[in-house]
Amino acid sequence: MRRLLGIGAVLVLAAVLAGPVFGSGGSQSSNGRFDVIFDDARGLVGGQLVKVAGARAGSIVNVVVTSDFKARIEATVDSRFLPFHQDATCTIRPEGLIAENYVECDPGTPGSPVLRATANHPPTVPVTHTTEPVSLLDLFNTFNLSSRQRLTVLIDELGIATAGRGADINQILLRANPTLGTARRVIAVLDRQLGQLRTILDAGNRIAVEGATHTGVVQTFLDRAASFSQLGAAHSGSLSAAIARLPGLLAASQPALRQLDAVAVNGTPLLQELQAAAPALNRVSADLGPFVKVAKPGLARLSSALQKAIPAIRTSTPLIDAITNYARKSEPSTLLAAQLYKNLQRHGFAENFLGVFYYVAASLARFDATSHILPLLLVAPQNGACGQYATSPVPGCSANYGSQPHYTPERPKALQSLTDYLVK
Repeated sequence: MRRLLGIGAVLVLAAVLAGPVFGSGGSQSSNGRFDVIFDDARGLVGGQLVKVAGARAGSIVNVVVTSDFKARIEATVDSRFLPFHQDATCTIRPEGLIAENYVECDPGTPGSPVLRATANHPPTVPVTHTTEPVSLLDLFNTFNLSSRQRLTVLIDELGIATAGRGADINQILLRANPTLGTARRVIAVLDRQLGQLRTILDAGNRIAVEGATHTGVVQTFLDRAASFSQLGAAHSGSLSAAIARLPGLLAASQPALRQLDAVAVNGTPLLQELQAAAPALNRVSADLGPFVKVAKPGLARLSSALQKAIPAIRTSTPLIDAITNYARKSEPSTLLAAQLYKNLQRHGFAENFLGVFYYVAASLARFDATSHILPLLLVAPQNGACGQYATSPVPGCSANYGSQPHYTPERPKALQSLTDYLVK
């Protein structure tokens, strides 16, 4: 019972919300004429109802027989439900198990062409777009004597003809009436969503209870919903234009959405790596402040040292260029000398060369009863004045060969500047 109350509350709420849209201008509505062709009138008479989507839309004016013995139902319907389109459909439905019938119509899709009136008749739904239900009386008539006997014979014959071919009959039934396949899929979907339906009913029950205890809030919500519906009805043209442009917008946004999806897929590993590296980055960020505080004095001193070193570096640049040029030019001879030194070391050149000095000295040394004696030869100058120790130059005692002055190589200016800077 509580679920039924919840469902009723939801339906009432939907009706109230739909009222401002479908009920606006109701006092100015008018009726329009249309006809429907059925194979059989099925007890329809003038004054019975015509419904659209379950809502009372009009009534039957008259029922006449066509020239090909069909039933033409002449009816009127509220102009709000017009026009009918060429894919419109109608069917005869019972009000109850034993009550009178009524006509249920679907005006068709807005994109389909509109039904047009002819010279003799208003817009007419053809018999190919109408259906008739099996009534309860038809079902009871199958159990009278003659029908029962014919049905028995038919079942016996069908049983003989279709023995062992149940799967084929099922396929024939599915192909003969696609509604069965559709109904089966609908029932399967409802069966899968049974839990969700129960949740919806329970939620509707709770909503009904809350609505009953908060009538003021519900009234305020309904008033605002009505205002919103009126506002939407007033801007229906703009809403229709926006909805009409929506497919183009979606089509234009498809490439960007695909690129965004690719970025999301490709960026997932990077985000995972960043997430894994986040703790280490946090530690580095936390340690960076103390490190900067400690390194700040050293950086200040380094700046002072660089200010002093830059002139020396600029001065030594020519020397470095000369050394670089010399190293580049001397590379072949250096490689050759490296091979020579390696060869000499491998053959014991240093040991043999020092051995020559040793053996020459040993061969020239005198030997007495104690040890070897190194002989020394003192050559005294002929001029006795040059043989004395002197602290100042003595004429005629110069040690130079020839009259040229002693040569002192000039030190490069860059090296001299660097030396002066380092000495300072």
